[in-house]
Amino acid sequence: MRLSVSTAYRILVCCCLSYVISQFYRSANAVIGPDLMRELHLTPDDLGILTGAFFVTFAVSQIPVGIALDRWGPRNTMLVTMAIAFLGSLWFAAGDGLVELTMARVVLGFGCGALLTGPMVLFGRWFPPDRFATYSGILIAFGSLGVIASTAPLAWFSQAFGWRTAFHVTAGFTVLLMLLAWFTLRDNPEGTAPAAGKRESLAETIRGIGDVVRNRNFPYLFVIIFNAYATFITLLGLWSGPYLYDVHGLDTSARGNVLIFMAIGSAVGYFAWGPLDRIFNTRKWLIAVGAGTQLACFSAIILLPGLPVWLVGGLLTLMALMNGSSVMIFAHARSVFPPALAGRGITTLNIGTMGGAAFQQILTGYLMGWLTPAGGHPDETAYRIVFGVQAALLAAALAYYLRVPDAKPNDAVQS
Repeated sequence: MRLSVSTAYRILVCCCLSYVISQFYRSANAVIGPDLMRELHLTPDDLGILTGAFFVTFAVSQIPVGIALDRWGPRNTMLVTMAIAFLGSLWFAAGDGLVELTMARVVLGFGCGALLTGPMVLFGRWFPPDRFATYSGILIAFGSLGVIASTAPLAWFSQAFGWRTAFHVTAGFTVLLMLLAWFTLRDNPEGTAPAAGKRESLAETIRGIGDVVRNRNFPYLFVIIFNAYATFITLLGLWSGPYLYDVHGLDTSARGNVLIFMAIGSAVGYFAWGPLDRIFNTRKWLIAVGAGTQLACFSAIILLPGLPVWLVGGLLTLMALMNGSSVMIFAHARSVFPPALAGRGITTLNIGTMGGAAFQQILTGYLMGWLTPAGGHPDETAYRIVFGVQAALLAAALAYYLRVPDAKPNDAVQS
């Protein structure tokens, strides 16, 4: 048993390190976006398409990834997708235009498709059910080191060596993580039965996705997951950098400093929110508090023009901290689906996570392009309109989600 526990925690560490690289790839454009626009003559809507391409592919990948997780196991699935991410990083480093960079982001999106859901399936097999939110929070919090790396450190590295070199280096890290996963990951504790999906036919495995979608709680969970993470990552990963440049005149280094506070706030938030479901015995109302506070911060930026940069930075950091509540959505979902559908359940919902991010990034990219004068830069009013659209989507999603029954972790332990 001691060996099994030791293996479980080695798996936790490996999963956390692997998720770092996924977070880096998805967030890097916030800092290097202005450099890409200047060097490759991209427009704001080009940047929205380029950034959103990762999330579109990530979302589409969740169907085959979910089937693979339940049928062939998290270990094999994660190894294959990390190899794809390695190729995508090399392609992005060599890209010389919108089409090439967009295609590279497409490959990166698929390559990172199992680095969140794969670990969550493993946690469901290796740890008690009431600890799922805690370990998922640790995973996402640790993964936020990738977001942190994509802020001030990436800004410094890009200025010193160029953004292309940065992606060559991250490709090397991806190979190292593949080797670590090869030697560390195990699908099931020793002596336990393999997942039921391995005993299903391929047709039965595919039909399981229909069982997930027909679950009566699925629409509520899908709508909130479609908007909660999307609102935050569209801000952090796309518009916060240009906003701080266009409205507050911050250079690359100063933008990176503000963004690193957001990234740190996000990491602390995920770590802090994870255990709260056991303390308060609720997941639904923790999500409501977190999303509601983010809406309040958004409202201040939208409704109060001319805010000083220190206050804007504080509001953005508080939003990042409150975004940690979104880990409860996965915990809520994990309690809804049976073990045999765990991979397909989490990945089908995760289509909403990345699909929502892609939708918001492409939508706001076109909207920002429409609001920006030809040859100029968007002004504060343009950003307030774009942020207002994001806030309205999150508010509507939260109102709909609140109709779902709560999922209380302490009740699950007693049963």
